[in-house]
Formats: sequence, structure tokens, C-alpha cells
Amino acid sequence: MAPRPCAACGRPLGSNAECLSCRDAAAKDLAREAEDITPASIPGHADAAGRFLERPPWWARRTPGALRSKLRLLWMVLKDYANGSYRKVPWRAVAALAAAVVYVVSPVDLIPDFLVPLGFADDLVAVAMTWGLVKKELRAYCEWKGLSPAHFGL
Repeated sequence: MAPRPCAACGRPLGSNAECLSCRDAAAKDLAREAEDITPASIPGHADAAGRFLERPPWWARRTPGALRSKLRLLWMVLKDYANGSYRKVPWRAVAALAAAVVYVVSPVDLIPDFLVPLGFADDLVAVAMTWGLVKKELRAYCEWKGLSPAHFGL
């Protein structure tokens, strides 16, 4: 089944990061996939992201540096949320961050990551969509942590 075209931009719905309608559609899809994320599961997702960043699997070693730095910021937010040191981020944002991390860390997704040049395209879209949704919260986190938002592309 072919994806529906976006009424605003004409591309497949949810595929254009510059189109607000596509971003909203992708955010709804991400939220639907994140329904199984609970406060109790956040520490496990943060640990999985940490292991992924410490020693990426063979198929993820060629990821673009920008994706890894953004994933590192998402991991730091989840880790600080899980250990209770930073709770100023809304639960909806935490669920979106965790869903994006789970999607990127998983080797099996829309386009399998071991198809190296193409496999990271869907991961980049997932991170970009999440990034757009929680940019304000990420900037506040960077300020709280004493990090430069520019380092992470904020």
C-alpha cells in the first residue's frame, strides 16, 4: 500500500521535515509507537542507548556524526530523567525521546540499518521529527546541564 500524499507539500505524508503537516503526521505515528513506553521502562531504554553509543554495532559505526551527537543528547536527557536528577521535561517529551532512541538503536526498522547508506535515512527522519517536537525542552536541558546547545545543533 502506497503512503498517502501530504495535502500541503505533495510528498508522502510524514516524510518532509520542512512541512508542518508532515511533522504532525510523523509525530502522531511516533506517539502511537511510544504507547508502550512507561516510566518504569525509561531506565532500560537509557541503558540501551548508552551501550549503543559506547560500542556501536558494526552496522552503526558509519553513522553520521550529527546523528550520534543528537542521540547522545537524547541519551543524557533520558538518563537524567531516569535517575531523577532532571524532571522538568514533560512526560510526553520523554516518551517521544525514548521512542526515537528505541527506533534508532533497533537494527530492525522501516529500512534495516545494515543497508548502510539507506538504513540510516529513516533513523535520521525519526530523530529529526523528535528533535522538532522537543527542541525547546532540549534547549532548557542544555542550559540546566551547562552544555552548549550549538554542539548538538540546537
